[in-house]
Amino acid sequence: MERNLRTLVLDKGIFSKDETVVVALSGGVDSMVLLDILNNIDLDLKLIISHVNHNVRSESINEFEHIKKLAIKLKIPFEGYSVKENEKLNFHDDSRNQRYGFFKAVAQKYKASKIVVAHHLDDQVETTLMRITRGTSFSGYAGIPEIRKDRNISIIRPLMEVTKDEIIAYSKKYEVNYYEDSSNKEDHYTRNRYRHNIIPLLKKENPTLNQKIMQFKDYIESADLVLNRLKDEFIKENCFYNNINLKTFNELDKIIKIKVLKHLVNIMTDNTVEVSYKQYNQMIELCSAKNSNKSLSIGKNFNFVKEYEYIFIEKKMKIEKKIIEVNGYGEYFVNDNDSFVLSENKISQYSSNFIELCYNNKVFPLYLRNRKNGDTMTLKIGTKKVKDILIDQKIPLSKRDKMFVVADSKSVLWIPGIKKSLQDNTLLKKIYIYEVK
Repeated sequence: MERNLRTLVLDKGIFSKDETVVVALSGGVDSMVLLDILNNIDLDLKLIISHVNHNVRSESINEFEHIKKLAIKLKIPFEGYSVKENEKLNFHDDSRNQRYGFFKAVAQKYKASKIVVAHHLDDQVETTLMRITRGTSFSGYAGIPEIRKDRNISIIRPLMEVTKDEIIAYSKKYEVNYYEDSSNKEDHYTRNRYRHNIIPLLKKENPTLNQKIMQFKDYIESADLVLNRLKDEFIKENCFYNNINLKTFNELDKIIKIKVLKHLVNIMTDNTVEVSYKQYNQMIELCSAKNSNKSLSIGKNFNFVKEYEYIFIEKKMKIEKKIIEVNGYGEYFVNDNDSFVLSENKISQYSSNFIELCYNNKVFPLYLRNRKNGDTMTLKIGTKKVKDILIDQKIPLSKRDKMFVVADSKSVLWIPGIKKSLQDNTLLKKIYIYEVK
């Protein structure tokens, strides 16, 4: 029995009466049928036609103009964009980013909260099989979502349960004109090879392949809801300033560990870094290893870092070593916010973090600087390497090279907040050094 696609879309309850909706119109049969459905359901939708020319086919320029004329004929606003190729980037990924960036810009211009695209059931089957073959995240195995929220805009796919055959039948019934993309026939593209060769073979094995893929999608989505809930509960209890408690993390089941790490990566890289399954396994192995401090590059200048009791994602920053020679009393800034104050007398307002240096005739020059290899400090037990002091105090590796020390020409006198050097209290002269934050 032939389904009424207009009724099917209307009954989904996705759209509201008089709502402004951006329609991503490629000109192919799928999007042209979608436009016809939305233009004829009883909701008086305010449609905006949004078309992207990818500049891949010679016909695309003519199609751009024909779609523009169609918009004028239907009295629907038209917005067009031509993809600008960047040879340094993957064309498929970059053009997709440009395309959806354009759709979002159009939605903002017309104050629309929905962008409608024409993916259908056959696309879903192809996408799921391709992802199973090449690998993806757990959520990714569910294929293409019918509704995806992207901040204040929703990407809507109302034809996700409709087959290609139904779409073509609709186009014939209502005489919907469309453009045939010649590249769809070429097996040069991965999707076309699945469409022309692999899926027909699988359907010979099981004619209900579409239903089985949808069943698989349903299982994955249901399980993913549970996993995300467990992940969110863990993050709430064990994540502090985007640092994860290592001990409790190591107690998690592996799939939840991956979910937590994916959350951390996405938050800290603003969704710009895609981590592979192999990398997730390396991160998990690093967490259970004996090393107290270890890092792993995950791409785009970001590191996954394990430091004592915590794990986190950190952007690699070049640390510029600084040394300030001090030859008198006063305030010396080591950066925009932090300084050291040197005084002959105690200063009550800075009494919490200071060192009292004892000397006879000469104390200057002193140096405010980052630590360096070979630094030592004189303690009651004798001379000790600054590196070992920081390890004993479990100071994270990421903080060691950023911290400032007070030193003379021979050794470190003070590691603020951590350790003071041994002082000879029989010496008469004193200088007070305060760290101000």
